[in-house]
Formats: sequence, structure tokens, C-alpha cells
Amino acid sequence: MFLALREMRHSKLRFALITLVIVMVSSLVFIIAALANGLSEGNTAAINALDADRMVVSASSDFQLDRSAVSAAVANDIGTLDGIDTAEPIGIAAGNARLPEGENLVSVSLFGIVPDGLVQPRLKSGEEVGATANGVVIDQTLADDGVGIGDTITIVPGDVELTVAGITENQTYRIAPVVFLPIELFQQLHPAQPGEPDDAVTAILVNGNTAGLAAIPEAVSDVDVATKQQINDNIPGESEQNSTLLMIQVFLVIIAAGIIAAFFYILTLQKMPELGVMKAVGTGTGYLVRSLVAQVLILAVAGVLLGISIADTLDLVIGGAVPYSISASRMALFGALLLVMAIGGTLLSLLRVARVDPLDAINKAG
Repeated sequence: MFLALREMRHSKLRFALITLVIVMVSSLVFIIAALANGLSEGNTAAINALDADRMVVSASSDFQLDRSAVSAAVANDIGTLDGIDTAEPIGIAAGNARLPEGENLVSVSLFGIVPDGLVQPRLKSGEEVGATANGVVIDQTLADDGVGIGDTITIVPGDVELTVAGITENQTYRIAPVVFLPIELFQQLHPAQPGEPDDAVTAILVNGNTAGLAAIPEAVSDVDVATKQQINDNIPGESEQNSTLLMIQVFLVIIAAGIIAAFFYILTLQKMPELGVMKAVGTGTGYLVRSLVAQVLILAVAGVLLGISIADTLDLVIGGAVPYSISASRMALFGALLLVMAIGGTLLSLLRVARVDPLDAINKAG
């Protein structure tokens, strides 16, 4: 450690530049991780918040809610099964809303729920769904656009006016703020299509034990039982988006390892005469190797911590302008991966140090 710190103090600019490169690459990794997490949460937050063990969807839907249409009466049939505690319908659909005193349309996700049922979004202010005629609860995203309690938003097409009764937060689906409304009103806005049941809804939310949930497909025809994770994984573009961003992060980690390896290999080649002299006077290979590893760890840890700080600061700067969410577990995972790859990237330098011949290095220096 003494040798590592002494060399770093002697060549401040050189090691500062290496640290700067690590900071830039690591901060990019963490920023992309936060963007990926933000996009995923924007797609799935409202589904994850549903108080349900399973969602019953139509068998032909492939677990895509856009394709699912089941009879609301199915909830009554499922509710009579042994091991089922609760079963209630929910309607989920994309929509457009015209905000008060605005001409532009805003994309929203409509969630038709049973008032006083399983799905009751936690309110920041106001009243629950159904507290007033055509009363709805909106996500904070719409409130940030100037919509307040008592205001009227208009669903298009149909020009159906809804009165904002309450405001919730962190309720988005497919990157659109959720508007919670009574299930009957949802069915009026989205009447059954040809071939669908007259009382069609998107899914049935179910709570129960394992045996009761497993019995649903046998008791009710043409339905599948899905976990919330299965529903999330089958949101169009969700898995592809996550895979793409994950691949970018993986390649950035590999690139960071390559940059560190190149820097330290060049530094090792430049130090061959000094290393030869040190070996000639009895300095052990293990000591030199530990010194090199210490340098890499110091620079990598400093670069990773600064990268995390930059990603955290960006969260404060951009606010809600883009989907951006810091995940401590992802930060820890990629931070640890960067450190491991940094150590692994110095393997060539370590081998070079181990194989240096004192006499040959001194002769080449002369």
C-alpha cells in the first residue's frame, strides 16, 4: 500500500486522468440503470400496486391485458371456489384526456375498479373513487400539469366528463398516468366488442391460497391465471426495452474493464526498469502485485463512488422530466461488477509484473 500511494502522489495528473475515465464510464452505467429502472416502473407501477395474488385473463390473450376480455360475472363464479378469499373485476385500457382549459390531449391509462374494493389507491388528498358522481382519482403526474381536485377532465373519444375527486401518486401504467374510475363507468367508456361478453372487463383480481388459485382454470373455461410479473413481462416492448438497456450496461462495464486494463498495462511497461531494480534488490513479486491491485482498487472505488454521486445528483436535477428512478440494489450490483471487472482487467499487468526479469529490465533501461 505504501508503494501504491507513493506512486499515486508522485504522478497525480496521470492517476487523476485514469480516475476521470472511470468516473465517466461508471456514471454512464448508473445513469442508464436509473433510466431503465424508471422506464420499468413507469410501465408497471400500477400493476405492482394491485392488491391481488393473481389476475385472471382470457386464455387467448397471451397475458397481454390489451387482448384480454372476460365476463365480470366470472368474478362471482371464482369467488365461490374453495380457497378463494376475494375476486373482483377490473378494467384496464389506454385513453386520452383533455385537461381543463386545454386543447391538447394527454395519454392516460384508465383503471375501472370496484369502489371500496381491492383496488383503492393511497390518496395524497381528496376522496376515494365513486365518492361523487363520475368522481375519479388521478395520478400526481396529472396534478403536476395543473389538474386539481374539483376540476373536470374530458375523456376522448366520447367527450365524457370526469370530476377529479382525489389525487394519488406513483400510479402509472405503460408510462401514462392512471385515472381510477368506477368499473361501471369504465364499461360505458369501453363497451364490449363483437365476440366479447356483454359485461366484458379486462381481468379478474383474485386473492386466495395455492390450491384455490390452481383450481380456477378447471372451474372456469377459457381463462388463464397470471401473476403480476407475467402481466408485466408481457407488456408490449417491456422485456425488449429492459434487455436492450441491460446489454448497454454490460458492454459499458466490459469497456470500463478494457480501459483500466489498457491504462495500467501501459503504466506497467513504462515502469519495467524500476520494477527490475526493485526485484534485483529483493522486493518480492507478491508485494508488487499487491501494490498494483491496491492502486486499481483505490481508483476504481473512487470512480464508482463519484459515478453514483453524479447519478444521484442527476435525479435531483431532472425531477420528473423523464422516467428516472435510483435503485440501491442495481447501484450496488453494477458497482460491485465494475470493481470486479476492474481487478480482472489488470490481469495482463499482473502477469507482466510476475514475469519481469530484473537483469533484462535493467539492461533495456540502459
